[in-house]
Amino acid sequence: MSVTKVRSICFECHSRCGVIVEVKDGRLTKVKGDPDHPHSHGYTCPKGRAAAEMIYHPQRITKPLVKVGGKSSTRFEETSWDNALDIVASRLLESREKWGAESVVFGTGTTRGMAPYLNRFLTLFGSPNFMAPSNMSGGPIVLGSAATCGFGLVDPDFANSKCILLWAHNPEASWPGLYMYDLRQGLKSGAKLIVVDPRGTPLAKKADHWLKIRPGTDVALLLCFINVIIRNNLYDKDFVETWTTGFDKLKDHVSSYTPKRCAEITWLRAEDIEAAAVAFAGTSPASIGPGMGGVCQANDSFDLNRGLTIISAITGNLEAKGGNLNCIPPTKKRSCYGPDFSAFLNLPREQGQKMLGLDRFPLIGHIPIPIPPQVVWPAIETGTPYPVKTVGLFANNSVCAYPNSQRVRNALSTLDFLFAVDYYHTPTTELADVILPPAHWTERDEIEDLLMRNHVFAQVKALDPVPECRDEKQIICDLAARMGLNGYWGSVQETLDYRLEPIGMTFEELKHIGHFSTPFTYRGYEKYGKFRTPSGKVELCAEYLSMLGIPALPEFKEPDEGPASSPELLKEYPLILTTGGRNIVYYHSSHRNIASLKKRSPDPELQIHPQTARSLGVTDGEWVYISSPRGRVEIRARYFSDINPRVVHAPHGYWYGVEDGWKKLNINMLTSDEPLCPVTGSVPIKALLCRIEKFVKD
Repeated sequence: MSVTKVRSICFECHSRCGVIVEVKDGRLTKVKGDPDHPHSHGYTCPKGRAAAEMIYHPQRITKPLVKVGGKSSTRFEETSWDNALDIVASRLLESREKWGAESVVFGTGTTRGMAPYLNRFLTLFGSPNFMAPSNMSGGPIVLGSAATCGFGLVDPDFANSKCILLWAHNPEASWPGLYMYDLRQGLKSGAKLIVVDPRGTPLAKKADHWLKIRPGTDVALLLCFINVIIRNNLYDKDFVETWTTGFDKLKDHVSSYTPKRCAEITWLRAEDIEAAAVAFAGTSPASIGPGMGGVCQANDSFDLNRGLTIISAITGNLEAKGGNLNCIPPTKKRSCYGPDFSAFLNLPREQGQKMLGLDRFPLIGHIPIPIPPQVVWPAIETGTPYPVKTVGLFANNSVCAYPNSQRVRNALSTLDFLFAVDYYHTPTTELADVILPPAHWTERDEIEDLLMRNHVFAQVKALDPVPECRDEKQIICDLAARMGLNGYWGSVQETLDYRLEPIGMTFEELKHIGHFSTPFTYRGYEKYGKFRTPSGKVELCAEYLSMLGIPALPEFKEPDEGPASSPELLKEYPLILTTGGRNIVYYHSSHRNIASLKKRSPDPELQIHPQTARSLGVTDGEWVYISSPRGRVEIRARYFSDINPRVVHAPHGYWYGVEDGWKKLNINMLTSDEPLCPVTGSVPIKALLCRIEKFVKD
């Protein structure tokens, strides 16, 4: 029997760990870590190692499916690719003819890398509406930090740092392959560790300073950090004088956020706040690791990320070795979210201005990110500002992934046409008219440059797809050809070669070397004489934002649902619910049907302080109801001492294996999709009110 080994990268989450894929007689037999990968250094998680289970799972969709029996039916029949693509193509063209190209929205999940290809398709088709969960994962970091310093605060240089600040970030569970090697290198070299998190994660409990913050009060804590740093003269005076604007206004603005006042807001001790702020500012270089979801799911997420950027700036850590780097992908304008692919930027201006959400969140017209899903639902429900009639979803289980699941399901159910591209049936594919089966990452060629710092990686096809699954890029190429979209690529090879043109290399050349890198540039603002902001400096007080109706300085806003803002509601729902902490064996709502993974985490578990649980008569491991003003779901209580007794945490993404699991187990039946952050469209799911009740079997 012949065995081949293919060096590639894993696409089961955004870490993109380096892997070596073993194939025997055309079948995948093993995935193991690649010790030569510059980020993961041989690490791979249970998801990556379970690839064979995913590929050969008996529930995998392997033929195109069309719904039979009407919109309310859940029955599907197999059909040919030609017929399925003909249906999708005709319905897309019909929607454009009747309601305009903008009536079509394409949406994707967070990990399949389809943004460039879908955006190019939409541009040629005429729709500015590419939807992704960026507003609740990374987008607010990019908007908040880019509006302040001109680049996203997403590349901490942990390995060379002397102080590491993890803000709402638990990389051991969420980004181990991308961040943990460098983080451990920094800690081994003596770096201090500061963790801001309401939960006692393993890293929080090892930290020199763990701030067990009340959920939703992060901006108050940041304003206090800034106050402490300025009051103690711990800021970098040369950098502030030369490279920032608005320092005096910032100083006045934060002066009232004393440690004493902040302690009352955040439920922390004043001395602990001061000590952490002094440790960060007094240790150089210092880096900030913002949680990709943790700092992006609040009603003030824009100001939260502005605040993080400001403390990095005034301490002289922006673009500094050991601080937060400004990494431009080697592919430049053809990177995953590069401007060469943006439908908004490349459509005629009049059509681009129809992008959903642009009227409500004008900054996304200046720093483009995908449209928030929460602006799509009203367009479906009410036709405001215009009707959305057709949606295509790629690896996106919207019903479970987004807050207010009942609303999401209702909206998708009323579409004229919905098609989905996914491995397995989900509560979302159930609503589709056509389902198309994609190739697994081991069955396709791809490149990755998103969040890869100064690298672009080749993800190399290791085996032929399970018949009749197809690479999503090929699906879009086939669809574009059927629809006469001149200018779209004719093959997968063309898509990849086009993206790699800025590095002067074809995909065939890249896959032989695995990855291509460019050197780090430290303190690039000195080389270029400016930051990429309106003033050319770091906007500590961003006066230009006032023209867009955005406050020039970051402002703390109490969570709209909390003990301070809704005391009457607190009487009925006395606990603070925070959601969305990651689980290493799953990626959001996916992988729930994979036996080896489900065995590790079969049930959703509510982290609840033993004192709180006992006061409610709840034993460890007991099933309970958790309720919010929006609904009630079932969850298993798990005693957890490392959390404030007034706070509970519920994981997201559970639905599989239970009839109507999307209603019974899915925490997003309880979460809210309003009010959104007024600048980023971020969802307020980290700080809600809830109650726990005894479970009663039917």
